[in-house]
Amino acid sequence: MVRHMEMAIEKIIGIVTDVVKHSDRHNVVTLFTRHQGQVSLLSSAGAGKTGRMRNASLMPLSVISADINFNPTRELQFLGKFSREILWKDLYFNPIKSAIGIFLSEFLNTYLRHSAPDAALWDYIATAIKRLDTGKRGVANFHIAFLIEFLSFAGIRPDLSEWRGDSWFDMRGGTMSLMPPGHRDTLAPQEAAALPLLARMNLRTAPLFRFTSQQRRELLNVLLRYYSLHFPGLSALKSPAVLAEVFG
Repeated sequence: MVRHMEMAIEKIIGIVTDVVKHSDRHNVVTLFTRHQGQVSLLSSAGAGKTGRMRNASLMPLSVISADINFNPTRELQFLGKFSREILWKDLYFNPIKSAIGIFLSEFLNTYLRHSAPDAALWDYIATAIKRLDTGKRGVANFHIAFLIEFLSFAGIRPDLSEWRGDSWFDMRGGTMSLMPPGHRDTLAPQEAAALPLLARMNLRTAPLFRFTSQQRRELLNVLLRYYSLHFPGLSALKSPAVLAEVFG
């Protein structure tokens, strides 16, 4: 007598962070879901108009919902029919927003790879993408402000309580020091002087900050260096080069 393995149907809502080709017929779609954390699903690559529409609905940072038949015998669950939960209006058509979206999706896909489900983090990311989509001013600073706010969710927000004008910043410990730490992962006092100001930067105040293209690149490099010290997988992102081309 054959026993049928029961399949559990679960409703998911997720943010697309990556899509890669799996075969001629299928792609693997990675989502950060609100209740299940990061999941990878097998999705039909499709052909013709239907395939193009499906692929367009799975662009990076798309928000979708679906009922998934979780089969314990499958290594990859299958993404069948799904719906768009939110329709972004400007994200994919504005070149600056599109470049920032590519960066955010790569950053999140890498960071979230081993993360636990976190509904509060999911809500923050969804709200942030909406702000990017609808933003009119200061969009060029968005990714800097996002990374600064995200430090709290990552649990590595620097402790600046001991900051002084002549203090060094220990990037490994995330603390200030009156003496140079005994390693190279530091910011010298002249570089660390801007930390208290930058700590006040968030997605709401980002348009108030004025940076040159070079300053923005340097800030991004410092932030990614700091993140990569605590999350090594973030040291090999490719999308910052795209941002450099867009911002000049």
